[in-house]
Amino acid sequence: MRLFLRLRIPIMIFSLVLSNLVLSSAVFASSSTLDALQLLRSMTQSFSTLSYEGVFVHSEATNMNSMRVRHDLMKGVEYESLVNLDGDKIEILRIDDKIICVYPNALVANMRTPLVPPFKRFKSVESDYLTKGYEMVVDPNTSRIAGRDVVSVRLIPKDNYRYGHQFWLDEKNHFLLKHDMMKVDGQLLERIQFTSVNFSPNLKYEDFVPKEGSYSESIVEVRPRRIKNLWQFDWLPEGFSLVWPEARSLNHGTSMLLLSDGMTTISVFIEPTRQAKPMSILSMGATIAGERSIKVKDQLYLLTMVGEVPDVTIEKLMTVFMPKGES
Repeated sequence: MRLFLRLRIPIMIFSLVLSNLVLSSAVFASSSTLDALQLLRSMTQSFSTLSYEGVFVHSEATNMNSMRVRHDLMKGVEYESLVNLDGDKIEILRIDDKIICVYPNALVANMRTPLVPPFKRFKSVESDYLTKGYEMVVDPNTSRIAGRDVVSVRLIPKDNYRYGHQFWLDEKNHFLLKHDMMKVDGQLLERIQFTSVNFSPNLKYEDFVPKEGSYSESIVEVRPRRIKNLWQFDWLPEGFSLVWPEARSLNHGTSMLLLSDGMTTISVFIEPTRQAKPMSILSMGATIAGERSIKVKDQLYLLTMVGEVPDVTIEKLMTVFMPKGES
């Protein structure tokens, strides 16, 4: 997984600027589906329109850590703070599109990768794709999370090529208070859950400024150059499609494509190589990464795919990826 590990930080930084939300109603959706879509649409809007301060726990595989999040709109400017409450105190500050990573000192900054906001993925949910890959069910009963009444929305996969999801949304403002990601058999893969939340916080500008004595680094927005896409898939799971018609050119001569089913994404990287490599699959909790070489005429390419999907999805996609013009 050499390429994946080398690209890990650029991928995470790149993901911070991919949150353009497009939520529209499906034409032939059932009443329950329309209710679910409306709730998910309201959820995505709540991240940027509400004022809130809370603590949540993020667990995946054997890892668990707690974080504090703060968000507010002041004079038309969006402010957000995400602080790791376990281990080294690392914070991400976002002021509109400006992102700053704050560390205790430069040594920690050199040793740690930036935090990735776990809610970022939910700001790019696209309903037109969701209806193709998932059954959507709204639970008629309410429950309680972090002392607040919640309504539950389930996304049930229609095949074995994606995970299931369940969202618990605040009954009044539809803010996400809990999310579970599950295998098709119901095995829990990842959970995000608030333990406390306040929707009337008394936040000030000073709450979104690096503390004196800390070490901060601005994250430069990554805007890869658009290039012609020379590759294609001979097959895709129902609901998955390319996010961009063109490829993106990254560092090290690597091209990137992006697949999405409206809920999850699969990043595809292709670069020239001199060494043949058989297919290998690496599991990192809910994330699966695959790698293999492809020979096109006299040139070898290294293909890497990374996504929060079952390993069978990555394995099959790796075998149907080819240059355009071949099928």
